[in-house]
Amino acid sequence: MGKDFRYYFQHPWSRMIVAYLVIFFNFLIFAEDPVSHSQTEANVIVVGNCFSFVTNKYPRGVVWRILKVLLWLLAILIGLIAGKFLFHQRLFGQLLRLKMFREDHGSWMTMFFSTILFLFIFSHIYNMILLMDGNMGSLI
Repeated sequence: MGKDFRYYFQHPWSRMIVAYLVIFFNFLIFAEDPVSHSQTEANVIVVGNCFSFVTNKYPRGVVWRILKVLLWLLAILIGLIAGKFLFHQRLFGQLLRLKMFREDHGSWMTMFFSTILFLFIFSHIYNMILLMDGNMGSLI
């Protein structure tokens, strides 16, 4: 290849410089942005729900706390098992025959994402149980 514009544009050094400049400018924008220094709550759709389910907003009753801990432990266990055997081996490996999921390649990634999925589902189940108890308590 001749040393024209494409040669210098595709050179590994120019690619590295562009990548580092993008990172530097992102940090510069973050440092100068007044919104990044604000103290407001963020609304992260699925991951925020899972984080809130596991770490905070525990109810006052001991039974409800135990139920909540058991539900998120069960969600993590089911998510890990379903991610490994159901999604990774059966769906991606055997049914879809994706080469990137042969043997144990990518199993931690699928286990992580399926755990997030099951935590999200179990958080909604827990919220539904709390809602049903609140409605039943007001009827009695």
